[in-house]
Amino acid sequence: MKSIQQRLLISLLIGLPLLWLITSSFIAWRLWHEINEMNDTQITQVVRYLIGISANDNDQERSEQENRQGKSENSNEKVDSEVPVAKIYNLKSKELSGDLGDAEDDYMGFAIWDRQGHLLAADENGQSFSFLPDQRGFVEDDNSAYQRLNPFSKHWRLFYAHEDYNNDNDNDNDNKDNDMREGRVLVVGQSLDSRQEMIVKAMSVQVLPMLIGLFAFMVLAVWLIRRGLMPLSQISAEVEQRQPQDDSPITADVPQEIQPLVTALNVLFIKVADTLEREQRFTADASHELRSPLAALKLQADLLQQQLLQLSGREDDDQLFYHTQKISDGIERATHLVEQLLILAKLEPQQQLPPEQLERPDWLTLTNTVLSDVNRLAREKHIQLKRVVQCDSPEDILPICINPVLFKLLIRNLLDNAIRYCPEGCLIELHLDVNTIRVIDNGVGVDPEQLERLSERFYRPAGQAQLGSGLGLSIANRIAELHNLTLDFANRVAPKTGFVVTIRSKKPLSRTLPQ
Repeated sequence: MKSIQQRLLISLLIGLPLLWLITSSFIAWRLWHEINEMNDTQITQVVRYLIGISANDNDQERSEQENRQGKSENSNEKVDSEVPVAKIYNLKSKELSGDLGDAEDDYMGFAIWDRQGHLLAADENGQSFSFLPDQRGFVEDDNSAYQRLNPFSKHWRLFYAHEDYNNDNDNDNDNKDNDMREGRVLVVGQSLDSRQEMIVKAMSVQVLPMLIGLFAFMVLAVWLIRRGLMPLSQISAEVEQRQPQDDSPITADVPQEIQPLVTALNVLFIKVADTLEREQRFTADASHELRSPLAALKLQADLLQQQLLQLSGREDDDQLFYHTQKISDGIERATHLVEQLLILAKLEPQQQLPPEQLERPDWLTLTNTVLSDVNRLAREKHIQLKRVVQCDSPEDILPICINPVLFKLLIRNLLDNAIRYCPEGCLIELHLDVNTIRVIDNGVGVDPEQLERLSERFYRPAGQAQLGSGLGLSIANRIAELHNLTLDFANRVAPKTGFVVTIRSKKPLSRTLPQ
């Protein structure tokens, strides 16, 4: 199951950008529509203005033409029709001199033609527009007139209009029935590139602050979530470091929503500590109570053996002595089991060793003590014990801090296990290395299927005739875990036979230890 913090962060970091993207897309769509509408309105207004200006110019030109024709008739001179000369305007012309601000030449354009297609007036852009005498209104992409545009005109949003005016010249008898005549063709265009640039800039003004605000809000949300869930992390760290026997309440400052959970945990700590205390007290009391009768039974069995030795000569003496020895072995096994249970009861509740109990060991002195403790048992089976130091200096041996009492018990259990289950006359070696400590024997080894179960409580491989409780390796494994170590069980590589137990660290070792 994912953590609450991870769920919130994933939801916000995905949901907020998605919501921002939807909102920005809607704003961009509306902005595009509104700007296009505004620009199209601006184009039509410019067309209306040009029509008004063009009509005045047209009346003036007709008056001048009539005056010229009258003078020509009076002088009996013949006047040939002349092609009009186009007027081209630009921002640098004299008519537009002065401060033009941020005006651009390529933003808009216009052109005016007569009905014959002669260009009358235009700006630098409009003089390249296509002349379409039959087009009125905007030229759309799906319009047939669009296909007749030249390449330059296709990059402009064009609006075509026709100027209509009344002809008051009644001297022309042939045209009296056509008082309304079509005049000039006007076109006003706006650069599509400039329009798109305007839209992009307008969108940037809107979207960029929103984008910055989005990132700022996401950072703020992540910080607030982590800060809000920090009490949970503090409680987790405190519970992780807590010993099972510790019944002190959690004192972390937590929100009201988490306070019921903390209260329930405090109650649970008291119950767990009380249960462990009663369990340990029962185990200790039972073990101590069993020691006395077991010791008494052991004494009686020894006295019975001595009496049987003194009364030797009877036919059934050997049988009685055999049964007496079995009783003595059973009592010894029960005594060993009680001692192992006492040790296990002390070790099991601990999660880690207190730092004040750890110290840097003298491995040679420690192993000398352990080898001396198990030497009598080894001599009874004619087993040779040997210690091998596989490094240049004893100070380089497995650089860790240990509880000396518990570590002696760990090595003694490994050696005791090897002595008990090796045949007579075997060799058991204790190897001290820079990274490991190993106990190696040349016995018969263990079935590969049973290697993984050797550290289980009360587990003993089938067919064992040796006395034992099945707790020795379990206790050794528990001591190793408290020291952040592991026990690896394996058989020796063929053709050699025997069993190997390796003690190694779970983490990389540091060669510098506190004194």
